[in-house]
Order: sequence, then structure tokens, then C-alpha cells
Amino acid sequence: MELLIYSAVTTFVGSLITLYMTEKVKGKVKDAFDTKLEELKRDHSIEITRFQTEINSLKTKENFKFTKLHEKRFLVLEESYKLLNKTVSKINQYISPIKSIPENITTTQNEDNHQLEFLEAHKNFTNHFVDNRIYFNQELEALVESYISEIREIYDDYFQNHFLTKMKTQPDREIRMKAFSAYKKVSEKLLPIKKEIEKNVRNLLEK
Repeated sequence: MELLIYSAVTTFVGSLITLYMTEKVKGKVKDAFDTKLEELKRDHSIEITRFQTEINSLKTKENFKFTKLHEKRFLVLEESYKLLNKTVSKINQYISPIKSIPENITTTQNEDNHQLEFLEAHKNFTNHFVDNRIYFNQELEALVESYISEIREIYDDYFQNHFLTKMKTQPDREIRMKAFSAYKKVSEKLLPIKKEIEKNVRNLLEK
């Protein structure tokens, strides 16, 4: 009987010890797991923060690039518009049927001076456009090319009469009529394109 009781007690104590050891191991495993989980959370949080910082840095760089690009485009369009206005002014002076002639120069010299001033203005505008074409959208680029084509045609219509007169050769009626009507083409063909260019530029700058 005592042996049975001793055996039962021993078994019970053994079970308690086993249970205790099991719980202790489980506790250590849980502590280790919790510790590892906290480390993973911390590392994950650091990684997310670093990733967010990189994203913010990229956004800042992109915003900076966009801002600089927009500023550059604004300067290009501003200068283009100034040069364009100058070409209109100079072509009008060159082909105007009524010109004031400064003292001490002839009519031919006066014509030559206006011609050279227009050609210089036109060269400056076209060179600026070619060098900065990348800042123009396709619609604006097409408008400027159309403008250049029209102003060149107006110039050619007037220049034929100017050149022949300078060479003391009487221009025929068709050439004289072209020269006379060149001035009207500025308002009929050139200025409408200029208005479309202005409208397009405003749209670009508002974006």
C-alpha cells in the first residue's frame, strides 16, 4: 500500500516537474518569440521610415526638376515673344508704303536699313526658336513654323520690288502689286497666327 502511495506521489511529482519544465520552456520560447517579433517590428519600422524618406527625397527632386523646367520654359517663351514682336515691328517698318526718311540718306538707303533691321530681328527669332524648340509643345511649334513661313513670304513679296528698284530695273505690274499688298498680309495672315501663339503660350504658363 505504501509502495502504491509512494509510486503515485512520485508520478504526481514527476508530472508536476514535467509540467513546470514544459511551461518554463514555453515561457522562454514565447519570450524569445516576442523579443524577435519586437526586433522585426523595429527593423520593419526603420525600413519603412527609410523607404518613406527615399520617396520624399525623390518627390523633392522631381518637384525641383519640374519647377526648374517650368522656369526655363517661362524664360524661353518670354524671350521668344519679345523677339517675335520685334520681327512684326521690323517687317511693318520695312514694307510700309509710307516711310519717314531721315536726313542725309536716300530712299534706297532707307529701304536697305529697314531691310537689314528686319533680317537681323528675323534671324535672332528663328535662331532662338531652333535652339529652344524642345520647350515648345507640338501645337506651338507648328504655329511658330507657320508664322516663320508667312513672314518669309511677305518679305519675299516686298523684296523683289525693292531689289529691282535698287538695281534701277522697272518692276513689272505683278511684282509691284505683290509689294503693295504685302503690308495687308501682315494683318490678314501674320497677326492671326501671332494671336494663336499668344493664346497657346498663356495656356502653357497656366499649367
